[in-house]
Amino acid sequence: MNQSISAYIMAIVIALVFLLIAAVISNLIKFEGGSYPKDPGKRKMWFWIFAVICPIVIFLIGFLVVRPGIKVPSVRENYTTALSIGTGVAFVLYIVLGFLLSKVFKNGKLGNWF
Repeated sequence: MNQSISAYIMAIVIALVFLLIAAVISNLIKFEGGSYPKDPGKRKMWFWIFAVICPIVIFLIGFLVVRPGIKVPSVRENYTTALSIGTGVAFVLYIVLGFLLSKVFKNGKLGNWF
């Protein structure tokens, strides 16, 4: 498989995994009663924490694990470019899918993300 394509696929898969983890954590946070519940803020906080961590993890895995195994310099440069683009695309994908999920489940726990 082309190294550039594997960088994109890895980035998208990791972003989807992070989105799934954020959704699971959001569903594990219990609803709080009262006039000023803090649970919506906790769900939003975890969503954004994973939004920040996701691109960092993608880039570090690609740069520190996959890239050293590529021996041809031109292929390594192409992979690094694809990894950078894939990291940005995965970040945008995470945000867009998170936004869509929050609107689809606006009355549920995921609705607190945005």
